[in-house]
Amino acid sequence: MNKIVKVDIPTRTSSALHSSESKQVFSKDSNVTPCLISKAPSWRDYITALWRPMSADKKQQLKARWDALPKSLQLPNQIVGQHWVHCGYTLGPSYCSFGCSHCYLPKGANKVPLVPLAQMKAQIDAQRSLLGEGGNLQITGGDVVDAYFKAGRPDELITVLQYATLRGLVPMLMTHGQILLEQPDYFTRLVSEGGLRKLSIHIDIIMAGRKGFPVKQLQNEAQLNTLRDQFVDLVLKVRKQTGKLVVAAQTVTVGEKNIDSIGEIIHWLMEKKQNMDVCRTISFQTEADVGRTLYSDQPVTPERVWQQLSDSVGKPLPRDHMVFGHPDCSSVASILVRPHPRKQEVINLSLATDSSRKMWNALLHTFGGLGAKSTHPGLSLLQKIGGLLRRPAAVYWVVANSIDMLRRNELSWGFLRSALGGQVCGFNLVMHNFMSEQDVASPRSNTIQDRLQACAFKGVVQHDGQWQAVSMCEMNAQWRPELYREQLSAKKQA
Repeated sequence: MNKIVKVDIPTRTSSALHSSESKQVFSKDSNVTPCLISKAPSWRDYITALWRPMSADKKQQLKARWDALPKSLQLPNQIVGQHWVHCGYTLGPSYCSFGCSHCYLPKGANKVPLVPLAQMKAQIDAQRSLLGEGGNLQITGGDVVDAYFKAGRPDELITVLQYATLRGLVPMLMTHGQILLEQPDYFTRLVSEGGLRKLSIHIDIIMAGRKGFPVKQLQNEAQLNTLRDQFVDLVLKVRKQTGKLVVAAQTVTVGEKNIDSIGEIIHWLMEKKQNMDVCRTISFQTEADVGRTLYSDQPVTPERVWQQLSDSVGKPLPRDHMVFGHPDCSSVASILVRPHPRKQEVINLSLATDSSRKMWNALLHTFGGLGAKSTHPGLSLLQKIGGLLRRPAAVYWVVANSIDMLRRNELSWGFLRSALGGQVCGFNLVMHNFMSEQDVASPRSNTIQDRLQACAFKGVVQHDGQWQAVSMCEMNAQWRPELYREQLSAKKQA
């Protein structure tokens, strides 16, 4: 197995997880608590947020991550080490009721027993030690909602979300969402009791198992737009019921079946303001030859996918204005839209111009590490104000870039007035390009080594008494199959 980064975190036993801190919320006699009671910020918290937006620990964690990057990737527009340590994820329950043709889980994943709650908490603790306050943590595995419902333990997922929030992380629930549509009251509980604020829903015509949408009858992505509407309506309903701002991302696997229709998803998103209000990020993931994936005869390339996305928004989109780890792994563009029933006005904020790059670099330098990471919006706002007071040059570059865009006719005064009047929406357009099992296992080229070292998505595994951070591609190609074999073997011996 390839060498990976070791993280010196003490092994957490089940008894250790019931520390005085966690006892405030979790009873010894039950793994579930009715609701998460967050302590209201004190006036000292507000002053600290303004005066010291980023803690010394967070600065140290970001610096350590920056120093660990290959020198060639220590760039002014590098997200890792300046804004993220990494985006963490859990190795949660592996069961999924769908049978998709593109799945990074190994065969037999549905037979793997449910991850014990103590192990989920230990993973969360390990990620908290790596990510620091406000780190992003994806709650994933197979489909965790499916898995907890099948096991008859849906309340346990609420506990997992509560615990992640209690530990100062920002959990995002990754799911295909079918149970949430069928059990909307449970989604409400995840928000009101679990503290869930971020949801990621995977929807595409490659998926098999969606009720009412037989995979063999699906020919293009537009056929799923009514399903996308259902999820938007569900999120808006839960917002109204709970009074909480829940936002969603949408993820899409791209293979040869849907490569020519992924633009239909972008058109759906830009068609209505409420779609963009709910779906703040949309991520397209090129197929990777790993796990149970039935790889296409003519595999799609990231270049082809990105060209489709550029054509969909009607703007040339550079792939390098921001770097998420390694440029071969991820690309992102920020889009603004003034919705219109017949023709939307689209602005690309990720221009390949000098003023645009300087603006984004200044924004990263000013607000890096100060993402939307607090359950208390007032604290997050003050942290950003504090960051701006320390580095006000970002204001200059925003104004300078806006003037440059007006001069280039990339921005109109009418659009600017609409934006100031709250009539404009925005979303992040993302593409992820994961490596194949063969790439990870083969003798490492410098590029593959750099991609693994700079990976922006990492899980944690316990090995020889220590927690280790593992890149997503290594996890899917090497670690996950081995861990599943161990769990299945232990299940047979039990």
